[in-house]
Amino acid sequence: MARFLSSTRFLVIVPIAGLALAAGVFFVFGGINLIILIVEAVAELLRGEVQATHGEEIPFVIEVVEHVHTFLIGTVLYITAVGLYQLFVQEVEFHGWLKIDSTEELEMNLIGVTVVVLAVNFLTVVYTRDASILLEYGAGIALPIAALALFVGLRTWSSRVGGSESKSAKE
Repeated sequence: MARFLSSTRFLVIVPIAGLALAAGVFFVFGGINLIILIVEAVAELLRGEVQATHGEEIPFVIEVVEHVHTFLIGTVLYITAVGLYQLFVQEVEFHGWLKIDSTEELEMNLIGVTVVVLAVNFLTVVYTRDASILLEYGAGIALPIAALALFVGLRTWSSRVGGSESKSAKE
């Protein structure tokens, strides 16, 4: 039974492959679209079609930020794929911040990137939407960020309390 259960860990390769493929799609298509955007902007600048006013620069900035958003989503997918692989299949040599030793570390990486994705999404809305809905939209983004911060804080606190209790019990 132990051998069977040990080998079932390889079932996680299916979602790992799907996550890695999805991350690749986000990276490749996001990169291609960003290059196209930059080439078109440079071509417009060379033709003199874009005026150098602040109002004309904002749409370009928004489009670049939206591409950053695409890359961040790809990063979340990639980190999840790598983390699952490291947790269930085998260790992979990466830089220190991408080394995943537990599901808690994977969650913390995902939470961090998720907060950044939400912030980038809000920034896009600041430039593109009506100011009258900005407070509601901002609150809608702030609440999940606050909930994630509370989750991280409580988890850190409980691990410190649990760690100090087990340390006291050993003494």
